[in-house]
Amino acid sequence: MKRAQALSKSFFLVLLAATSIRAIAFDSLKLEDFKTTNMCKYCDLTEAPLSGRDMKGADFQNANLSGAILSKANLSERVMEKRTLNTSFESANLRKADLSEANLQNADFGNAYLRETKLDGADLTRANFSNANLKNASLRGANLTDAKLDGAKIEDAIFCKTTMPDRSMNDSGC
Repeated sequence: MKRAQALSKSFFLVLLAATSIRAIAFDSLKLEDFKTTNMCKYCDLTEAPLSGRDMKGADFQNANLSGAILSKANLSERVMEKRTLNTSFESANLRKADLSEANLQNADFGNAYLRETKLDGADLTRANFSNANLKNASLRGANLTDAKLDGAKIEDAIFCKTTMPDRSMNDSGC
C-alpha cells in the first residue's frame, strides 16, 4: 500500500513539474508562425531560442519575449522594394532577454520593457528607446550611436565601454 502511494505521489510530482515547465515556455505554434511570417504581434515567445537568426524587419509589437535568447541575431531593418521595415519591439516585454551581440540598427524599442535585459555588444545604432524601461539592463560594449533615449529609464543600467548617442564613451559601470 505504501509503495502504491509513493508511486502515485511520484507520478503526481512529475506531472506537476512537466506542467509547470510548459507554463513558462514559449508557444511553439507561435514560434513556427513567426519563423514563417516574421511577425509576432501580441504573441508569447517567453524564453524562445532565437539566437543567431536572421529576423530583419521583424514585428514584435506588444510581444512577450521575456527571457528569450536573441543573442547574435540580425534584427536590423529590412530593405524592401520601395520602403524599409524597421524591427519593432514597440511596447514589448523583453525582461531578462538576451540580445547580446545582436544587430539592432534602427530597431524601435519605444515604450518597451527591457528591465535586466542583456544588450552587451549589441549594435543599437539609431535605435529608438523613447520611454523604454532599461533599468538594470546591461549595455557593456553596446553601440548607441545616434540612438534616441528621450524619456527612457536608464537608472542602474550598466554602461562599460558603451558608445553613447553623442558618440562619447561611457565607462561608468566598469
